[in-house]
Amino acid sequence: MKQVQLLVFIIWGALCGSLCLYAVMLSSMTFAPAKGDAKSLGQIIALAAGSAAALSFFMRKLLLGGFTTGVLNLEDPAQRGRFIAGNVVVFALSEGVGVLGFVNGILSNGKGDAWLPYIGLAFVLMLLHIPLPSRFKTAA
Repeated sequence: MKQVQLLVFIIWGALCGSLCLYAVMLSSMTFAPAKGDAKSLGQIIALAAGSAAALSFFMRKLLLGGFTTGVLNLEDPAQRGRFIAGNVVVFALSEGVGVLGFVNGILSNGKGDAWLPYIGLAFVLMLLHIPLPSRFKTAA
């Protein structure tokens, strides 16, 4: 594993750890009784989360497609920057789904069905976007 790939993998691991932290925080927090209904805001959050999830795959193809096909090479410093930035963008979109779930969980007074699907989806997205060296071919 090259140093740049290790760096991206460390970033990925830290973001996965933050998803676990969101879940621990929401499951251990104490909330006051519900005062209103945040259902309409929850629908907007669901739309934003779905859009971010779909956009993460599009951005991976757009920004990292050259590395998966072997057209771009990690030996070039400019392309290393593109590799790191592309992965960070994809990870941020995936992590954003978990953040939206965290916000929805707070707005819903910690109900598990309000935040657990989002954080679960974010974790699945992070696993789907894991930066394994076998996914990236070296340029010919």
